[in-house]
Amino acid sequence: MMQLNETIAIFNHLADCFRFLNGLLQSQDHVACLPRPSSASAKMPHHIILLGATGPSGLAFAETALASGHQLTIYARNPTKLPSTTQSHANVNTIKGEFSDSDKVKEALTSGATILVSFLGPSVPLKEKGTPVTSFYTKTIFPSLLELKKSGDSKIERILICSTPSFPSPNNHDSFSPLWFFCVSCIRIFFKAAWDEVRGIGAATSSLDVKEIPWTVFRVPMLTNGDPKATKARFVGKGAGLVLSRKSLAVWLLQELEEQKWIGMCPAVSEEGWI
Repeated sequence: MMQLNETIAIFNHLADCFRFLNGLLQSQDHVACLPRPSSASAKMPHHIILLGATGPSGLAFAETALASGHQLTIYARNPTKLPSTTQSHANVNTIKGEFSDSDKVKEALTSGATILVSFLGPSVPLKEKGTPVTSFYTKTIFPSLLELKKSGDSKIERILICSTPSFPSPNNHDSFSPLWFFCVSCIRIFFKAAWDEVRGIGAATSSLDVKEIPWTVFRVPMLTNGDPKATKARFVGKGAGLVLSRKSLAVWLLQELEEQKWIGMCPAVSEEGWI
């Protein structure tokens, strides 16, 4: 399945511009950040449906979640891309399916999982036309989930969906940021289809009734393969940073499952120390 992490890789080409513009920004007041991730331990194990598990962020999340004792149901187009240690793990169940396999999707949604975490997004270069991931959410995942929750066949209590700051937080939570305006404008100009996709993903998720499906859209900046570091969850123009390691993101997500601070909101997650 197409991975949002491939889209985020384009920020690497803008690194020099980031450093230059960084010096032009005025200092900003920061809102309170979440506790720093000193470990990935969780208070209780969860059964999590994982989408986008074969991409870099999905792999990092799976590794961190399994190390913390969680159970995973992985829905993937090609589960053989998963590491052998993940495929054979006692806490992993894999379901092979396409975006169009509604029966397979329902199989995942009725697996007994209580959480759904997705890293799905556009690939760069684009492999398919249009906004297939957004369509997957709006035509398959979300309708099926609503149907199965009403019938009592799905135990999903919360969904956490990945997007980027190209999707503005609803209810005007974001503020103007010269740096993020530049970054998002570059994405829109040079990667319009990817820009459309991540905005569609955010809009589709945030339009859900949070009372029916408690949702969180976690927006990510440039992703790296570094070690876990202290993170902050804020809004664009209010302290949202430019860099986040995938392992830091995994730790933050597992913490958020316990703390439930961002239900019905679209935080921009990044590492401490970056404007």
